[in-house]
Amino acid sequence: MGYKKDVKKLQEEAGIETENPVYNKTGSHREDAIPGNESNADTSSSAAAGNETPGTSPFTSEEKKLSAWQRISLPFIRDSVLAALFFLLITLIWIAISDTVLATIRDVDTTTMHAFMIKDFAFAILLASLMYRLFCSQFANSYHMKQDKEKSDSEAKLWETIENSMIETVPDMIVYTLDTDLRYTSFNKRNKYSMLRLWKKEIRIGDSILDVVTDPETKETLKENLEQALSGEYLSHIEKFGDNDQTATYWQTYYAPLLDEDKKVIGVSCFINNITALKQAQSKNLFLSYHDPLTKLFNRVYVEDVFAQAEREAICPYSIIVADIKGMHQINENYGRSTGDSLLCKVSEIISKSIKDNGIVARWGSDEFIVLLPDTEKEKAEAYMNICKCQFPGVTVNGIPLRVLIGYATRTDPAVSLQDTVQSAEIHGQQSNFTM
Repeated sequence: MGYKKDVKKLQEEAGIETENPVYNKTGSHREDAIPGNESNADTSSSAAAGNETPGTSPFTSEEKKLSAWQRISLPFIRDSVLAALFFLLITLIWIAISDTVLATIRDVDTTTMHAFMIKDFAFAILLASLMYRLFCSQFANSYHMKQDKEKSDSEAKLWETIENSMIETVPDMIVYTLDTDLRYTSFNKRNKYSMLRLWKKEIRIGDSILDVVTDPETKETLKENLEQALSGEYLSHIEKFGDNDQTATYWQTYYAPLLDEDKKVIGVSCFINNITALKQAQSKNLFLSYHDPLTKLFNRVYVEDVFAQAEREAICPYSIIVADIKGMHQINENYGRSTGDSLLCKVSEIISKSIKDNGIVARWGSDEFIVLLPDTEKEKAEAYMNICKCQFPGVTVNGIPLRVLIGYATRTDPAVSLQDTVQSAEIHGQQSNFTM
């Protein structure tokens, strides 16, 4: 089941309105309905209102983005001669009319009036040149600044889209950020779905995460971790969900403070990653490092670690049973290794059922098994050995009778090493020469 179906189902179970305001009645996506995208809606509506019939507009698609004053000024800027003549014409007409009126009122002679006109004309030409130069420079600067801003906004939007896409495309990654008041400033869809599934509440920007989490213990732990991150520390921890090791899931949470340019904490980011596959691989590697892949019993490496711990703790009494399959080399040569492997598995099965949970059964060598019985007296160890002996007679594998040498030994003095105890058990087995 996909995210959309899961979210809709959880919304219905939680009693949350399922109608998505981001989509209109026709089902088409409306970005202007998303909180914070009001500017997109205004831009779209204004652009729609300003559209003209193709072929009737004197402006190019780029020029349509200019302001009204820029549109009016654009034809004059395109032709510098036209702009200069237009300004001078208006100025000269004004000077001629104003000087004529003043000369009539003040009764100025014609020569003086012409001199004033020439002076005013010269000043007008100079002023027109300076103003035109300034106007063109300012217009060019504003136009290029607008283009640069649009380019920067486009690049920023592209990087934001790439960043969001990277976060959303990771299926098992939960990401969110909070401000210093522990209110959401961003989150991905996986986090929104998880919070809805766990706490039956659909989160939004500005919601307090502590108001969403309802379990008191979980809330207190979460609050402590977030406050620790807000103090400037980086931390992580692993949580296990489920009691069954085969079906349990593991999630690793990273908390990190968000810093501004002045290295001041302005929030906290949280990344929660599903590491179940990694934990399962680690468990498998750990199992293989301490277990025999054929019989699934503990191997010699594990036994030696147990011996080292027992020596440090000076455990006494400590009994050991050793069982050795007789003629294993000849069986492998004459009947094949598959038959030999079947014999090994059969012996491991018999010994494990005989000992049950009273000791540790391991494969000590290629054809040798060992049973560790810490805190076990000699009499009890001998009884376990006899139980194993009773299970071997009459057992065959692929028509081959099972023959086993089995013996035991008990350490009663901590000064005696467990390796020496193993050798004593092997000697006891050879001396008893118990053959099936």
